[in-house]
Amino acid sequence: MAAKAEDPYHVQVPTAELRRLALALDVVDRHADLNHRYRRMIADSRAVLSADHVRLTQARGLAKRLMVLAKAAGPALREDVPKPDRDALEAGLRQADELVFGR
Repeated sequence: MAAKAEDPYHVQVPTAELRRLALALDVVDRHADLNHRYRRMIADSRAVLSADHVRLTQARGLAKRLMVLAKAAGPALREDVPKPDRDALEAGLRQADELVFGR
């Protein structure tokens, strides 16, 4: 019989391991033209990231927010930002993909 997977609600993730997500959120915040609802998502995400640890489910939620924010910002975000910011955004989106889809 296979071992039962640990409940992601109880798994803790150090927020330091979510640095790529945090940096990507910073890029979106600095460069994207977003409405107040999306800005609120960024603020809420930063509040979660201010803790030392978060639940895996929260980390996945942050990852999904980043995906939504990047999509809302549109393709111009990736095209118009300086290369270091574009690289940070792409790294954050890769981490988001890993968290959400396990890739």
